[in-house]
Amino acid sequence: MKKLFILSALLCVGVLFSASAKEKADYKYEFQESTVTYHNVQIYKILDHQDAFIVMYAKGHRNVGTVTLPKKWYTSAARTDSKLNMRALPKGMSPYMTVISRDGAFERVLLTLPISRSNAVWGVADSTYKVEDANKDTLDIVY
Repeated sequence: MKKLFILSALLCVGVLFSASAKEKADYKYEFQESTVTYHNVQIYKILDHQDAFIVMYAKGHRNVGTVTLPKKWYTSAARTDSKLNMRALPKGMSPYMTVISRDGAFERVLLTLPISRSNAVWGVADSTYKVEDANKDTLDIVY
């Protein structure tokens, strides 16, 4: 008898909840798909050069890719128009790079790195090395 009572009580509660549920949710704004996309890649090494940052990152599952980020993109103040920003790496995480695109075109890149330049991720590029694309305006990266 107890089992029948419990089963009927659960059935009544289920019917009450389903009856009170709305068929269509009323939202304040219509759904719009975002035009902004991002891609995160792990950073293995970042080399500091006079004109640019040279970033070695995880490409695919086994390969290492290299990309050059001109220093002219970086501004130390948090500005919305800068193409390169850096932020501190939280404890327990690996360094990574976030590439943000809008409508399929490059917009900006965020580097999440350890603050201390004595960390093994940081390095210094050879001063005799000539960076070819230190004046570029866009980022072409292969994931």
